[in-house]
Amino acid sequence: MKYEVSVERSAELLRLALPMMSKQAAALHPISYAVWYEYVGQTNPALRAAIDQVLATHGKLDEAGTQALFRQHVAEIDPDTGQRVADGFQRVLSSMAESAAQAGDQTAKFGTSLSRLSTELGSSDNTLVGEVLGHTRDMQASMARLQKRLDDSLSEINNLRSEVQRARHEALVDSLTGLANRRAFQERLAACLAEHAADTRQVAPCLVAGDIDHFKLINDRYGHGFGDQVLRAVGQILKSVVAEPGMAARVGGEEFILLLPAAPLADAEQVAERVRATVAASRVRRKGGEVIGERLTISLGVTHYLTGEAMGDFVDRADRALYESKNAGRDRVTVLGHHAAP
Repeated sequence: MKYEVSVERSAELLRLALPMMSKQAAALHPISYAVWYEYVGQTNPALRAAIDQVLATHGKLDEAGTQALFRQHVAEIDPDTGQRVADGFQRVLSSMAESAAQAGDQTAKFGTSLSRLSTELGSSDNTLVGEVLGHTRDMQASMARLQKRLDDSLSEINNLRSEVQRARHEALVDSLTGLANRRAFQERLAACLAEHAADTRQVAPCLVAGDIDHFKLINDRYGHGFGDQVLRAVGQILKSVVAEPGMAARVGGEEFILLLPAAPLADAEQVAERVRATVAASRVRRKGGEVIGERLTISLGVTHYLTGEAMGDFVDRADRALYESKNAGRDRVTVLGHHAAP
C-alpha cells in the first residue's frame, strides 16, 4: 500500500480527519491521526470496515480501539504506511507552523506599529487605538500558544518517525544474524526482476541458495545457544562476500540466500565457492573457548534468471541446485544454468 501524497492532498486529508478524530473518545495523537488518515483517504478497505462496525456498535472509537486498529490495519500490514503517514502529517504541521510563525511575526510588527502610534498621539483621545492594541496583544499571545502546540506536535511526529523507522528495520531484518529476512529478500528480488524486465539487455540476476550441513546435529550435540553462534558466524561470512546492490538473507532456520543483481553465472559460482571455502575454514568456538571437533560446512546451489519466468520458479531452481549439492555429499557448489530441467 504505497502512494505519493502531495502537501495539498495531505492538507485535505487533515481537514477531513481532524473533525472525525475530535468526535471520538481517543486522544489526538499521531497514531490516532494515522488511523483516520487511512480512513478518510479510502486506501484501506479493511480498516474502514472495522471502524464503521465500531461506530455502528458503540458510537465512538476509544483509545484502546484506536491502538488496536493501528496495530492490526496500519502498522502490521505495511511498515511503509506508518512512515508515509508520519511524513505527511509532519509536512502539514510544518506548513502550518511556518504559517503561524509568519502570522505571529506580522502581528508583532503590527502591534509595534500601533504602540508607536499610540505613543506619538500622546495625550490625545486614542481610545480606539488602545483597544486595537489590546486586541493585537491578545492575538500575539494566542499565536504564541498555537506556535507552542504546533512545535510540540512536530516533536511528537519526529518521535513517531523514529519509532516507525525502527519498526520497519525490525520488520525486514533477521534479528539473530543481522541479515535481511525472507520478506526483505522477496521485496528486493521482485524489484530486481522488475528492473530486468524493463531492460532485458542487462545481465540477468543470479541466486545462490545455501544450507548449513548437519545443522540439526550441531544443535542436538552442542545446544541451541551454540547453534545460534554458528548461524551468526555464517551470517558474517555472507555479509563479507556480498556487496551492494547484492543482498544476503536468512530465509529459514539454517537456510540462506544471496541475490546478485546483474552478475554473470560464472561470477556467482565464484562467490558461492568463496562462501563454501570460508565456512569450511572457519572455527566456531563455544563460550568456554572450546573448538568443536566437527568441521562446519555449507552446501550451495547457483542459478541465474531466465527472462520472463516467474519469481517462484527462479527461487525453486536455486533450491534444486542446493539439494543436488546435498545429495552429492554436501560441502559443495552446484550450478544450474540455461538448460536446467524443471
